[in-house]
Amino acid sequence: MYIVFIFIFMRRLMMNSLERFKKRQKIKKSITIYLDGVDEALVQNFLNSEINEEEINKTFYEIEKFYDINVSDDEVEEFLTRFKKEFNETKFEQLISDCKKEVINSIVTPFGLGRVVSAYDKVGGNVNTIHNVRNEIYANEEDKKAYNNRGDYNSDEYHKHEQYIDTNRKNSQLQKEGKLSDYMTGKKLDKNSGNDLDHVVSAKEIHDDAGRVLAGIDGADLANSESNLKATSKTNNRSKKADSMKTFIMRKNENIKEIKKLQSKNNLTTDEQNRLRKLKELQKINDKKALEADKKARKEIEDKINTTYYTSDKFIKDLGKESLNEGGKMGFQQALGLVITEFFVAFFDEIIDIYKNGFKSGFNNDDFFKILKSRLLRIKDKIMSKWKDVAIAFKDGFLSGFLSNLVTTAINAFVTTGKRVVRIIREGLFSLFRAIKILIFPPENMTFSEAMHEAKKLIATGLIISVGVIIEEYIDKMIKATAILEPFADTLTSIFVGAMTGLSVTMVVYYIDKNKNDKEVFNALVEDTNKTIDRIEDLLYGGFNLKSIQS
Repeated sequence: MYIVFIFIFMRRLMMNSLERFKKRQKIKKSITIYLDGVDEALVQNFLNSEINEEEINKTFYEIEKFYDINVSDDEVEEFLTRFKKEFNETKFEQLISDCKKEVINSIVTPFGLGRVVSAYDKVGGNVNTIHNVRNEIYANEEDKKAYNNRGDYNSDEYHKHEQYIDTNRKNSQLQKEGKLSDYMTGKKLDKNSGNDLDHVVSAKEIHDDAGRVLAGIDGADLANSESNLKATSKTNNRSKKADSMKTFIMRKNENIKEIKKLQSKNNLTTDEQNRLRKLKELQKINDKKALEADKKARKEIEDKINTTYYTSDKFIKDLGKESLNEGGKMGFQQALGLVITEFFVAFFDEIIDIYKNGFKSGFNNDDFFKILKSRLLRIKDKIMSKWKDVAIAFKDGFLSGFLSNLVTTAINAFVTTGKRVVRIIREGLFSLFRAIKILIFPPENMTFSEAMHEAKKLIATGLIISVGVIIEEYIDKMIKATAILEPFADTLTSIFVGAMTGLSVTMVVYYIDKNKNDKEVFNALVEDTNKTIDRIEDLLYGGFNLKSIQS
């Protein structure tokens, strides 16, 4: 293992040899400036003189008497072990410090203030969506009342609509010309038979559609669109009634059993004969054609509702208002959380200092209240020194809260989110936002590789907090199940889950950093060695001044 370590270490040093060679050449050139007036013949005579190997060996012998230049494997192993231990001790001290801060921060922010902010969260988010209102989930009472006050379905309002009458008139003319087809069977309608104009998506379904009401579209206008008005036989239309096409087709296919039962009878009553004739006519319906017509009509209706609502001033205004509101709440949560965290960290530092060194340590005045005031002022100064971090925390929290509301609304356009999911999105997006921010705008002197490393830690933190939010519900229920602890359930849950989450975050971050430690040990050792070599070269070359020799 240590052979590999030494090999990599030597390789790192060799990578710097070119730069060192260039440095020597530069020093050499600077030295030659002072060679004016030197007797070149004397120099050449010196360079061509024989080397006294006996004197050189004697010199090395004298050096070895005082300095052991041989290094054993055990000494190498001992040095590397000691070097890495000292390096890791520094990291461990940092871990303890981070652990304390992260635990306090988790208790205060995501599981303290976060619970307060989440008290205002709603199932389905803060902005109405077509999907949610169809599931009777409203973000405000105003839109809910509007739906409840839509009025009862009035058939005349839909069947006396201008578009309905005009289409019916055109279809009658086409039937007389033998050009009108039944949309359910695909066959031409007989010139002498009657026909009905069917709302493919029933008028009653459209009238009672909460999405249509939310979008503010007139039901009669929507129901009587061209794709939703189709000619069919009276039997088909009046059997379908207000059912959806899928329900009607399913019911039609279930009638096969009844047809077989009626056909098995020898004598049928007039009503049974009419019933059998009607059922047989329904069997002529082409299920595929009918369902395709329904699919096309529904798509156009859905597109109309979604386009109208999601581009409306009402939706944009509600989305903007709630996004700003969420941004403000999240910004406040992060800024206040940082202030409270810094207060407790500084407070505990003072407590530890009092425990280790006594209450008056570092203070000349023996007056209790003056010393107390001085310690409190020291805490205040530490907090005040973080004002830039507080401003950044508010800005980052605001932006992530604003974006989280946009994301939550987008999700609720398809799937209804629970209150806890809204909170997970908010906390998770904050970590993701910080990770993206550090990648796009890394701090000064931070490489892309280092930024990626920090981003990984931020994403890991977000995932752990999200898991903590999920577990929080179960811990809360467990504590509330105990009669004695029930009054303190919220506080105990925040402390317990916050502490466990904080510890988990710190340990995971430490583990991620630990994988990087060996590389950092190499870098630190190489840097230390390079500094030593540089000092030696500075002494050898930098202090070598031929002018002083010549004088």
